[in-house]
Amino acid sequence: MMRRKLLFLLVGLLALPLRAADKPNILLIFIDDMGAVDLGCFGSSLYRTPNIDRLATEGVRFTGAYAACHVCSPTRASLQTGIYPARLHITDWLTGHKKPTAKLKVPDWRMEGLSDADVTLGEILGEQGYATAWLGKWHLGNRLKKGKEGAPGPQSFGYDAGGEEWNLNKKEDGEDPKGVFTLTREAQEFIGKHRDQPWFVGLSHYSVHTPVRFNRKLKAEYDEIVKEKSPRQKNAGYAAMVEALDESVGQLLKWLDQQGLSENTLVIFFSDNGGLVGPTDNTPLRAGKGTLYEGGTRVPMIVRWPGKAPAGTTSDARFCSIDFVPTLGAITGAKVPDGVDGLDFTEAWKGGKAPERDALYWHYPHYHKGMPGGSVVKGDWKLIEWFETGDVELYNLVDDPSEKRDLSEKKPELAKSMLADLKAWRKDVGAQMMTANPNHKPGKRKR
Repeated sequence: MMRRKLLFLLVGLLALPLRAADKPNILLIFIDDMGAVDLGCFGSSLYRTPNIDRLATEGVRFTGAYAACHVCSPTRASLQTGIYPARLHITDWLTGHKKPTAKLKVPDWRMEGLSDADVTLGEILGEQGYATAWLGKWHLGNRLKKGKEGAPGPQSFGYDAGGEEWNLNKKEDGEDPKGVFTLTREAQEFIGKHRDQPWFVGLSHYSVHTPVRFNRKLKAEYDEIVKEKSPRQKNAGYAAMVEALDESVGQLLKWLDQQGLSENTLVIFFSDNGGLVGPTDNTPLRAGKGTLYEGGTRVPMIVRWPGKAPAGTTSDARFCSIDFVPTLGAITGAKVPDGVDGLDFTEAWKGGKAPERDALYWHYPHYHKGMPGGSVVKGDWKLIEWFETGDVELYNLVDDPSEKRDLSEKKPELAKSMLADLKAWRKDVGAQMMTANPNHKPGKRKR
């Protein structure tokens, strides 16, 4: 890892830098647990999200975007490094679930989060003269890099500002549920201080993760809507929480307009995994957070890039969180480290062709809402392997996006081929596997 980092620094010195005027400001609005259909512009008939919907009309709406994991920390690690969670060995949320009597034993994964050897997006953009901030949820550990003693998580990994404020996650103030407006103010303050240079802000909200927090008057309005119309999504408190988040996004976008910054600011909207079933409903996608089904891994994504991204368009390109590092590296003129798994989606963000991608892979040697397993999406097809039994499921995502019809028995050769691909990928990335648990006590588990 240290050799990879030294090579990255050397290549960065040799790269021809873009002029500061050619570098866009970058605002990444990163949501916690927002489902792929939790916005009006992505199909919700209950949640009112006019500001985010407007963002979609001004940019590209990506309908095939994926998180690299169905839980938060692995996806966050992949976003920061451009590397699959399986290769990083950061494969569960920190500190993960404890299942001492389960059939399989969890491997010795990196429960501490990022390490000194990991090169982050903050470091990569900082080398290009960007002022960088990661505001809000970090959830990648507080391990300190050399020379960064006492610095909070993000600032130990290349960011100029940022630090987790876990009290915001439970904040019950109806005028600032889960601190959505507090984080917006922090973003405005940072941008205001650094507007004379290119800046990157990762605005990492604690919303819409549980516990559900909301304005009670707004929840009462949604209670009446749910009672009258009986929509598919029915949680009035969650709906009110989503609306507050949308209002905070609107405040920030309006402020960028007022400051004359919008035209040179690339705005990206993304979630760390799919929605949690209960607070929300991911239908027509199957299941949700904590599972390998589409409801757990598919996420909403919007890219607004004035003069570059064609406004009001839709793309089904399969972007993944591992692609942020190479894409933002290309846009800013940065060279990214060797060994990055992601691809450069710059042209797709501009409305052009997406890079050729053979497949996307997931690896989860842990227990959560679903069973331990792995999956691969290749072309129209998706295969899931369950580690406890070795069983597989095969779906055609074009004909059956809800994953209702398992075709593994009807197409055994395809299933066999995709399973071989998944196993070869695991070997290539050094994925950690589960082992038999000597303390296992039989019991029923749901996939």
